Order: sequence, then C-alpha cells, then structure tokens
Amino acid sequence: MRTLKRIFGVLLIFFFGCFIGAAVTGAGAMQKLRETLLGGPEAVMDVVVKRLDHELKLDDEQKRKLQSIVDDARIKLRQSRLKIQPEVEGTLQEAEQRTRAILYPSQVKKFDDLITRSRAKWKAAEIPIAAPAPAAATPAPGTPAPVPAEDAK
Repeated sequence: MRTLKRIFGVLLIFFFGCFIGAAVTGAGAMQKLRETLLGGPEAVMDVVVKRLDHELKLDDEQKRKLQSIVDDARIKLRQSRLKIQPEVEGTLQEAEQRTRAILYPSQVKKFDDLITRSRAKWKAAEIPIAAPAPAAATPAPGTPAPVPAEDAK
C-alpha cells in the first residue's frame, strides 16, 4: 500500500509538472505572438527575417541584402499607411459616434475613457515614419567602392 501511494505521488507530481510546463509555455508563446502582432508590420518582418536566417542558414552577404529588401519594404509600407490613415481614422470616428448613440448616459463616460486609453496605447506603439539608418556607410559619389578581401586576390 505504501509503495502504491509513493508511485501515485510521483505520478501526480509528474503530471502536475507537465501541466504547469505546458501552461507556461503556451502563455509565453501567446505573449510573443501578441507582441509581434501589436508591433505591426515592422515586428512581423523582423520575425520573418529571423526565421529565414535560421531556416536557410543565410551567409553574411545574404543577410545584408535581405535586410536591405526588408528596409525598402518597411518604407513602402509606411508610405502606404500614410495614404490610408485618414480613411481608417474616419471609419473609426464614425464607429465611435455610432457606438455612443447606443450607450446609456452612464456608459458614455466609461466608453470615452476606454477610447482615450486605447488611443494613448496606439500612439505609444506607433512607429515614426522615417527611413531606417543605413546598415553600412555608402561611399560618396565618384569614390570607388571598397573591394571585399575575397575579391581582392
């Protein structure tokens, strides 16, 4: 009987550890996903670059070229966002007004507080619209480009 209790206790601890481990891992994965999605296209692109680097085992030259491609895509995405931003804000404004119309007077104040907090979070997470800094210095016009050591032979 004592042996059975010990075995049962060990099994219980084992299964409890597995359950806790799975819950913590799942919560961590969900947090990472949430951060990536809230980071917008910038964060998603960073994840894609890391994944490509890991899966394809890119060399330094490929990483540099991929980073250039990603930087160009970021600039284009920012420009696209600037074009559609007024329409998005108009749609959100209309939705807020329609929502206010269906709320009781006691709910409007809470709704306005929610909107204010949401806008503050949105602004804090907003990425400035500017070109990324170049990864490597480019030579001045008319200056010959440096030759990599491998090509110099």
